[in-house]
Amino acid sequence: MTIYKVKFKSLALVAMLLLPSTMLGVTKDEMEEARTIATKSYLRYANDGSGYLDDLNPKTMEELEASLKAKEKENIKAFKAIPVPTDYKDWGMDQLVEYWAVTAYQNKGLLEKGRGGRIRTRSLIKKMKLSAPTPQAQATTVAPAETTVSSQESTSQNAGGVTPKEAQAELNQLNEQQKEIDAIEEENDASLTPAYNYTWVYIMVLVLLVGIVVALVVYAANVLKKNGNEKIVVGKGGEIDSEKLNQLKKALEEKESEISMLNRKLENSERRNQELRTKYENLSIEMAAMKKGAPQAGVSINRERESTERSQREQPAASKGALRSIYLGRANSKGIFVRADRTLNVGHSVYILETGDGYNGTFKVANSPAAWSLALSNPKEYLDNACTGMDPEEAATSSRVVTETAGTAIFEGGCWRVIRKARIRYE
Repeated sequence: MTIYKVKFKSLALVAMLLLPSTMLGVTKDEMEEARTIATKSYLRYANDGSGYLDDLNPKTMEELEASLKAKEKENIKAFKAIPVPTDYKDWGMDQLVEYWAVTAYQNKGLLEKGRGGRIRTRSLIKKMKLSAPTPQAQATTVAPAETTVSSQESTSQNAGGVTPKEAQAELNQLNEQQKEIDAIEEENDASLTPAYNYTWVYIMVLVLLVGIVVALVVYAANVLKKNGNEKIVVGKGGEIDSEKLNQLKKALEEKESEISMLNRKLENSERRNQELRTKYENLSIEMAAMKKGAPQAGVSINRERESTERSQREQPAASKGALRSIYLGRANSKGIFVRADRTLNVGHSVYILETGDGYNGTFKVANSPAAWSLALSNPKEYLDNACTGMDPEEAATSSRVVTETAGTAIFEGGCWRVIRKARIRYE
């Protein structure tokens, strides 16, 4: 009998100490906060890209919905469909956790991925502090306990039962165990946090690396294609040899000039061939008429031939009277102008040549700021081989080149060649 009394006294004392916490009721605001916590945890696990929810701390569903993006606004519909109990005012913490961390997550309309939020829901709701009971409830509940305890204390002192101090120690031990359980649940919650929160970051980095590799491959291919040309231009130490580059440019200009001269020569040859063809046709007609013995036809043919020869004689005279202008580039060491253009070619043309027959002409420095600037940039290269009377010291401070006496040139071998240099001065 004594053993039963001791056990009863111990249970009564523990019940007395735990009674205030079990009498805590759930208010409307606390129910709303628990529902909001459960909803947020569900949304966080339902969508991998909802990491922004970790920075939110809403207390109501209205605050939560105001901060959601489109995907979460769609996912929240299933959780909002879960009914909210009406008898929660009599609930304690255990019932609150049981409903929102277990029962609510068993709803069939939820996404399977979102169910992973139940552990986080349990941990966060347990951290809530429920409001204290009303003073009347405490008075009606605690008073009998005190009476029981006092009677039990008197009995326990006589029977050797459990003292309040021992009961408090047991209660403290239970609290420590509860804290350990909560810590373990928090660790599990942290370990279950989606490891793929930053998957999209890894994907972007991977795409960027692939792009860099592709760019390097394209660059390497271009380098290999241009490798032959670069070997000519690049000197020792990997630096560009400007002298070799200038030589290549000059050689290219000379080739372009030669091509231009050859084109003109070809045009002249075609014109002469056409004239010879016309003469041949006239002679053929005349010979045919003579064979037939038609003197009148022969007379008319002779007249036609005479008129043709007269027109041909007049045509060169007319062409000799009309001067044609040609813009020339620099002259090389052999006195040959490296290029010829019909109009001023800025950056290349230095001289202007006038000819009446296409074979002989006079030249001078073109009256153009572009030609002056090019000539004065390097007088030795652009003026030495076609001009005289230069003073290198004056060139550095001059802004124009004036031709005092024009030079002469002839068209020979498809190119214009200097016969007599022009005399110039600087101003």
